[in-house]
Amino acid sequence: MSGTGGADIVHGSGLPSPRWWRRYKDIPLIVLAILSLIAAVIGWVTQYRLDEAAAQPAPVASSDSGDPAVAAACRPPIAKPATEPWIDADGAGEATWNANADQLQDPVVLGRDGWAFYNDQVEQNFSQAIGRRYLTVAEVGAWHDYFAALQSGLAEQGIELSIQISPSASSVYPQQLPEWTDGVLGSTPIDQFLAASPDLPIVDFRSALRTASESDTVYTPVNSHWTDWGGYVAWQAYAECHDATHPSSEALWVPAVSGVESTRIYNEYAPYGVPDSGPEWTVPTFDEPFADVAVTDSEGVTTTVDGEDPVDLSKLPAETSTEGAKTDQTALILRDSMGNALSPYWGQTFAKTWQIQHRYDDWSNPPNFRALVDQYHPDVVIVQLAERHLANAPAVGITPGY
Repeated sequence: MSGTGGADIVHGSGLPSPRWWRRYKDIPLIVLAILSLIAAVIGWVTQYRLDEAAAQPAPVASSDSGDPAVAAACRPPIAKPATEPWIDADGAGEATWNANADQLQDPVVLGRDGWAFYNDQVEQNFSQAIGRRYLTVAEVGAWHDYFAALQSGLAEQGIELSIQISPSASSVYPQQLPEWTDGVLGSTPIDQFLAASPDLPIVDFRSALRTASESDTVYTPVNSHWTDWGGYVAWQAYAECHDATHPSSEALWVPAVSGVESTRIYNEYAPYGVPDSGPEWTVPTFDEPFADVAVTDSEGVTTTVDGEDPVDLSKLPAETSTEGAKTDQTALILRDSMGNALSPYWGQTFAKTWQIQHRYDDWSNPPNFRALVDQYHPDVVIVQLAERHLANAPAVGITPGY
């Protein structure tokens, strides 16, 4: 009621509103509330559909492979599974998994011919090996965006980037997985990441390693790491990729070898009761000497070592310096334990390296590449990561520092 004691005063007019208006005056507010509710529902439905799409399995193939010459050298094709029992799930794959639950109780899953593979307590390793743990659209997008930002930031500073995915043993020797997995092997996260990333400088070592495994051992049955010979094969593959990607640069050095030597069995699974099983660990026999390398470990202690000796993950962060290196370039290398077998070639190729553990296994201390580049001023940045880390996609908000 207005101060006049009569009808409401229309604001600004000084005149009372007509009596009929009082019954309709709340309609604009009601309409506004209804429209707001409709907008909220539309927004919720839209976000639900976006979230649902992001949670779908990422594609395992792409029609865009990038530069054909680079793709042939860096991502040579490998045989694809006949079906996708997990991505195109009809329940049969999960039924097979559940039917073999008794073989999935231990930390290590036993395969054929004495082979063993970590179970799912290690980054869902066994589920990844058969394709049960695949990447979603959101996870693949997170990896791609992370490395695309890194590539762009480094390119602005004139720094070369190489992303090197070290495959799991199951990706090179899928025929050694348990017999019960026959028929339920699908594409794996590395296939999805590659399909989404034709624009990224990724090296896929699987084809080279599978070919080499036909004559010499590149992984052994009781160790999840590639052998020293497997590391050599991987270095050859990287050199081929590098030379195709940078045709105007000098070809990357690959040492000549005269043979492959079998040494001993390194049983990584012995603590879990897995017995030793051959073939033995393989190493290359080089035809040329390696220069000595000065290695400064995480304790700040500098030791001069034989150039063929690996820089073990336990020594990281580490710096290497090599007089008489094949180039005068320097390299910042973010790596894991699969980098052990590659480290002799890094040490011989680059005058100086800085090797740091990336922690992509749990993102407990993600690297700030921008800060590291500002600190070391490298010519090349190499990211070497084990395939199984792909299940740990960067969370929202995590960046490479660029």
